[in-house]
Amino acid sequence: MDILIIEDDVLIAKTMKSTWPVAGDTLQVVSTYAQSLSLITGPELMLFDAVVLDIHLPDGDGLGILRTIRAHSTVPIVMISGTGTPDTRAGVFDVGADDYLMKPFSVRELQARVARLVTVRKAAQPEGLTGAFLVDRVECDLQIRHLILGTAVESLTDAEARILGYLHANAGRTCSKSAIYKHAFFRAFNPADKTLDVYVGRIRRKLSALDAQSALHLQTARGVGYRLEASQR
Repeated sequence: MDILIIEDDVLIAKTMKSTWPVAGDTLQVVSTYAQSLSLITGPELMLFDAVVLDIHLPDGDGLGILRTIRAHSTVPIVMISGTGTPDTRAGVFDVGADDYLMKPFSVRELQARVARLVTVRKAAQPEGLTGAFLVDRVECDLQIRHLILGTAVESLTDAEARILGYLHANAGRTCSKSAIYKHAFFRAFNPADKTLDVYVGRIRRKLSALDAQSALHLQTARGVGYRLEASQR
């Protein structure tokens, strides 16, 4: 999982990163409201499977960040706080939080709660993502968001799964950037926006980490879009 941590306490943030129990997860930490803005208001938010958010930040309100995220994303959010009453917690859920943990907390418990939320959220998104297929030697299981070769596994974000699923549904045909972008990000394509290129690059790297030859099946049609040569499972 790719997780965004918004936490101003340096010791807590370091503890989360150093004791996080799943080695394959990636944690990106920011410590202020200002630092979080570019991540929560732009396409970068789609890179994350979940957000862990402190209610109290030195330069702003964590609830404001929660509202901003919920205005355009359903990414799972766990709120954390050193203080709070039952009314406070109820208010957090009303705004759109998925879970709430009081400090001090067990990092293992936090990871388990985040993993459960991500699993439930992905299971609730069946649209076009229930199939499994092969890209050369790599199995692509979009229902669980995994690329698999033998015992090796690479995880996909939701957006990466939508891109790969769309290309597979049109296997052998060149898909325009505009069509892929609309399917993956649910908005019109801006030629100046390189988000899609970044995502395709990430998918290629994950395929290549499993099998370099398989990654060659994800091809660029320069000036047009992308094409996937896939083997139907």
